[in-house]
Amino acid sequence: MAVAKFPVTIETLVERARAIGPELQAAAAEADELRRLPDRSVAALRDAGLFRVFQPARFGGFELEYGLTQIELANAIGPASGSAAWVQSVIACHAWVVGMYPKAAQDAVWSEDPNLLVASAFGPSTGRGKPVDGGYWLEGEWEFSSGVHACDWIILNAPILSGEGRPPRLLFCLLPREDYDILDTWRSTGLRATGSHHVSVKGAFIPTEFTLDTGLAEGQRAPGAAVNNSYLYRLPLWTAFPFNIAAPAIGIARGAIAAWVEATKARPERAGMPTRQMRLAESCAEVDAAEALLKTDAAALRNNTAAGEPISGELRARCGRDLSYAAQLCMRAVDRLMGAVGAHGLRDDSAIARARADVYAIVNHVGLTWEGSAARYGATLLGVESTPGGIAKP
Repeated sequence: MAVAKFPVTIETLVERARAIGPELQAAAAEADELRRLPDRSVAALRDAGLFRVFQPARFGGFELEYGLTQIELANAIGPASGSAAWVQSVIACHAWVVGMYPKAAQDAVWSEDPNLLVASAFGPSTGRGKPVDGGYWLEGEWEFSSGVHACDWIILNAPILSGEGRPPRLLFCLLPREDYDILDTWRSTGLRATGSHHVSVKGAFIPTEFTLDTGLAEGQRAPGAAVNNSYLYRLPLWTAFPFNIAAPAIGIARGAIAAWVEATKARPERAGMPTRQMRLAESCAEVDAAEALLKTDAAALRNNTAAGEPISGELRARCGRDLSYAAQLCMRAVDRLMGAVGAHGLRDDSAIARARADVYAIVNHVGLTWEGSAARYGATLLGVESTPGGIAKP
């Protein structure tokens, strides 16, 4: 897609996303077999401009509203393909992250081809780095890189070992495709077609300007804010990132509701049962509540950041609580419907069964762990310290 000459709205992209929904849905069986989206599905998302939503405007990106964009696109894509909704949301947000990097890194990624996509792997298993002259040396393996086959660059969350007995420093290191290998590791019942494989780096030099201090991006002005004026590139990184993994659950749950309604309408003897009507109403209310929570928090983050106001500890904790809780609500909504699908709803090609597997995969993402998020929020309100395991210290 050519660089945009006129502003692109969320409404425009939602229309495009709905238009390619049948194509994404038709490719679902092949995608499951491949364990990643087929090239034509990635091309459909790319051609619709759906990976450009948070890309800096100077590279043809749209710089759309954070939070609302993820929700609206997930509602459009999720009913057709949960895996496509996940891949679109996760890959699109990496352009936002790259927009926080120093200008040299952004230019290296997009100056010749603004269509290039960026993957990530935030879970280092054996992956480590060490300081060297002019940058860092990385090697090892990282887990769960969604949509990695479609991308030409990757962001690795790398513990940098100083060798001086100090805790590792976490840096987001940006690498081109030739510096990492994709390992065939992703075999999952949920989000099966996301191709969330592991990656391996046998040894790569990362220049300093191709790194982003995640602590700096969370609490201070990131380097990219000097060249990209939108509030997007001043959002707190770790606080805002989970919107990209929670929003797909909403679209997936709405798809399950639509499928359940269609199947139940076809059985008048079931549609007329008050117990089923109540089951449907409660599931709808839960998904609506999940969406409302995320929209409220996204607006608060946007307003504070755009005004140059600090993000309070309470708001950070509340966002973590609500993102995790929204995923829980979507899981409950789909579970309730799954309990009344009948034998036909248990088939391999059942949209509701697929949605249940997908939403369970999202709930199990480490970034949405309810126990940790809930404990941190409660500890924040009580004025005590919460340990990583979620146990509050007096």
